[in-house]
Amino acid sequence: MANKLRAGVIGSGGISRNHVSGYIKSERNDVVALADINDRAKDDMDARFGLKTKHYTDARKMMEEANLDVVSICTWHTGHATWTIAAAAYKPKGIICEKPMADTLGRAEQMIIACRRNGVKLVIGHQRRFLPAYTLAKDLIAQGAIGQVQHITSYGWQGMPNYSSHQTDMYRYLLSDEECEWVMGNIERKTDQYERGTRIEDCAIGAFRFRNGANALLLSDVTDIVYQGALIYGSEGLINMTTEQLQLLNKDTGGRWELHVPDGKFFTVAEKGDRFEWEEGGAGQADELADWIEGKVDTHRGRGENGYKALEMIHAVYESARMHEKVIMPMRTKVNPLEIMVESGHLVPERPGRYDIRAFLLRGERMTNDDAPAREE
Repeated sequence: MANKLRAGVIGSGGISRNHVSGYIKSERNDVVALADINDRAKDDMDARFGLKTKHYTDARKMMEEANLDVVSICTWHTGHATWTIAAAAYKPKGIICEKPMADTLGRAEQMIIACRRNGVKLVIGHQRRFLPAYTLAKDLIAQGAIGQVQHITSYGWQGMPNYSSHQTDMYRYLLSDEECEWVMGNIERKTDQYERGTRIEDCAIGAFRFRNGANALLLSDVTDIVYQGALIYGSEGLINMTTEQLQLLNKDTGGRWELHVPDGKFFTVAEKGDRFEWEEGGAGQADELADWIEGKVDTHRGRGENGYKALEMIHAVYESARMHEKVIMPMRTKVNPLEIMVESGHLVPERPGRYDIRAFLLRGERMTNDDAPAREE
């Protein structure tokens, strides 16, 4: 086996555990360094995974000293672009940045530019592309098992950028990365809520049209139904897909649902249960990045351009609400349309009082993200 890649992680909160687990379980990387302003977070990470990493409070110093091949960006959303661009300047071989890719399309574009000019392979953490049920659904669709895809229905909650960027990425993956032609949608925002430092809506509906004629509908916080996955309607059958299994109904199944619970490359659903999607997905994206770095594959299914398009589709729902029109893709507005609506007075919260729905993830006195002063009101 080739020498393992040296991996470092910026941000040692909850989501970074999936990155570290993925690096370990793929057996292609050694996690050698952690950067976080909270010492306890780094100590907890080492204890959880039995690591002996070098600790840094200054991420740039980590990248300067630790001779890293791969860097994970696991900060809150507003730090994704800042730290990806900073890491790219030190020219590691690859970067895995958590999703959503950035807080604006302009910043996401800068991430791609920074990585290109420094020869860095950029991956965005839409790890569900590595779930066997998702890949089986994509393959069945490509093989014509349900005829022409006509409609995809999915559900979300707790803000579109975080949860539902997985869903918009899923649409494209299921359709073999078909391009979205237009987006139309609307939102409600009566409160002043945030999710990991990013403004979010109270609820939203988005409609998406793809170049091959397929349509998708996203219902976020408007129903009691919430899950990662989709119900896919075709001209000759149906697929009902979750992160763990797939049901197929077509003429070959005799009009009955046929259940598939495919094994992953690293784990089975039976052995991991509700942890399967996290552990299989994390290991899969780390493994394929190692293959990409070593020249065994030409690209990565989670490459930066795909992460950009998933974010673009989310922001296009906001832009449709702002402009009261169908948004033709690619989108030309490079800032966050939700921010424009709020800051311009177009969408003023009727129930004032800023709060972050993920504040419980922070440590000590903090109630806002780690880029803000601890005692900020």
